[in-house]
Amino acid sequence: MTAPTNERPMCPDCKHRMALARISPRPRGFDERTFECSTCNRTEVVRFPVDPMQTDAVGWLAGELKPPQ
Repeated sequence: MTAPTNERPMCPDCKHRMALARISPRPRGFDERTFECSTCNRTEVVRFPVDPMQTDAVGWLAGELKPPQ
C-alpha cells in the first residue's frame, strides 16, 4: 500500500479515511505507519521514506565523519 506522507489513506474495504494509529522506526531511512479504520476496524501498515535531514544521518552532514588520521 502506498500513500503520500501527508495524507491518510482510504480504507480498501469501506472507503472511509483511516486514522494514523502509530509510527514505528524501521531500518535507517524508513518509518512504519499503522493506520486503523474506525468504521470497519481494518488495519494497514505502510512503510514511508523519511527525510534524511530529520534523522540521525544529519551527523554525517554536520562533520561527524572524518578522514582517517
